[in-house]
Amino acid sequence: MKRLLIGLLVACLTALINPSPASAAIKAGGSCKKVGQITISSGVTYSCTKSGKKSVWRKSAPKAAAVVNFEPWSTNIDSKTLSDQAQRNFLSWAKDRVAVATNHTQIIQANPNTNRVSILKKSDDLGARLFGSYFAQGSKTIIGATESWTNEQLANSGWQTKCNVPSMPGVTYCLDRSKHQGYVVSTELTYNPRNPGSDGGALLAHEYFHLVQANLSATSTGVQIKSDQSDSVNAFPAWFIEGTADFVGFAVGALSQNASYWDGRAAMLSYAPPRESTNRNSIADYELRTCCGNDTPTYPYNIGQVASEYIIASVGFQKMLDIFTDYASSRNFEKSFEKVTGISKISFYEKFDQIRTKVGLPAISWRLDGLTNKKITG
Repeated sequence: MKRLLIGLLVACLTALINPSPASAAIKAGGSCKKVGQITISSGVTYSCTKSGKKSVWRKSAPKAAAVVNFEPWSTNIDSKTLSDQAQRNFLSWAKDRVAVATNHTQIIQANPNTNRVSILKKSDDLGARLFGSYFAQGSKTIIGATESWTNEQLANSGWQTKCNVPSMPGVTYCLDRSKHQGYVVSTELTYNPRNPGSDGGALLAHEYFHLVQANLSATSTGVQIKSDQSDSVNAFPAWFIEGTADFVGFAVGALSQNASYWDGRAAMLSYAPPRESTNRNSIADYELRTCCGNDTPTYPYNIGQVASEYIIASVGFQKMLDIFTDYASSRNFEKSFEKVTGISKISFYEKFDQIRTKVGLPAISWRLDGLTNKKITG
């Protein structure tokens, strides 16, 4: 696993610097199909050229795209600059986790849907390598072909539940908010880097990170999200809980498949419900979750993911985790956020609302009136 993770990190860092896809078993003089094609193999750039009647690979000087310097909390950015810097910081953090001992158990039932199970397994392997040490009592993932088998395995581990929460066609799941997660895979699917999330790999890493959030913040029943109840005033905003989990889910999902986070980013921001108001509120309106679903009263996932990119790009991935750790003692999100990042929540909101249209989000045209979302008019 150590060698695998190192290889994946190197490949993904290379992808951030040069967008040309890597190709296996390429060598100078070898045959190629399309004259003019350019690819990279083992760090060497090759171009497909005509030689007599044959088309062959020739070494050429690599033309790496310049890395744009990112200034923390800058408002002069674009989607690619923000996304790439966030991924660089995540991958830089991840490479230092290779040798960290994990505390994770994985049980998988024989399943004819081998491609999809393999995707979930790779995501779980990597997620546990990166985050498993944060579980003092260990973590456990069960991936079954039937709900009854998955339920039985979870019961054997001390957790009684029904693993039947729908998430996407062919995958249901369950989560106990402390150390267990279960999945039932009933249909086949392969990984599509342009449409990540449809196969379940990003879902598994997303839900596993919710368990990480609970353990880092010392809330064994699951992190408390701010609601309309007075006792939640200092709790985590919904955008932060779901957004950081979305970022980790897609980042781990892509890395585990040796793929590019950027290639799938547009699709990542397309899973929101198709409503006129979706993603059109100021970030402050995505703090609350009142009850009964992912869109009550606003959908916090896309806004939260891009906001998480902004945080991670500006202060690093570890500091994002440190917000949860500090909350374990402060029990106040705003205090922990400012202490760790060096910027107040209000200042962060102001900057984020300035950049939103530059980083893939629509302009603000809706606002919350109490708990009712209304279009801004006049």
